[in-house]
Order: sequence, then structure tokens, then C-alpha cells
Amino acid sequence: MRESQIVDACPSCGSPLLYVQRDFNQKAGLVVVVVGAALAPFTPYYSSLGVAVLLDAVLYSLLPEITVCYRCHAHFRGFARNPRHQAFDLHVAEQYDVHPPPER
Repeated sequence: MRESQIVDACPSCGSPLLYVQRDFNQKAGLVVVVVGAALAPFTPYYSSLGVAVLLDAVLYSLLPEITVCYRCHAHFRGFARNPRHQAFDLHVAEQYDVHPPPER
């Protein structure tokens, strides 16, 4: 981490491979969708699904971004975004799942 509060590498495992994502609780998002789907047959034109999508989109847009380590999955909140870190890349993640790095 630099003085400017940007994460360059994971302080836990030292990996420079990091990605950014919204700090959104996936379980809460799933609950919103499931409730919307469960109420769909009882609402006109399945409008509860539209409400669930809007609620999900509003929450997603309001939440801050966090940085996550591909290697150890550590989350870093409250840091400025490093422009070198992009969104999650499945190819990079699969490299760690298939060939995990040696333990330190």
C-alpha cells in the first residue's frame, strides 16, 4: 500500500493480482430477487420483479467499491481505487483454483 491509500498488492499474501467489485452482500441481493420472484404471481404483470430489479440497481449504484485479492480473497475497504485493478476476471481466478500458489 502506498502513502496515497491505494492498494498495490495484498498485504496478507503479497499477491499483486487484485480486482475491484461493489461492496454488495450477495446473500442480501439473492433475498431481494427471491422475494420478488415469490411475490410475482400475486402482483399485476409480475411487477414485483421490476421492483426487485430497481431495488437491486439502486443498492448497487450507492455502495462503494472494494478491492479483493484473487489469491487469498482478502477484502480491502476504504481505499482509493487503483486504476490498474479491473473487474473480476474468471481466467485469472481459474489459474489460482487450478494451480494454487505454494504456501509461504
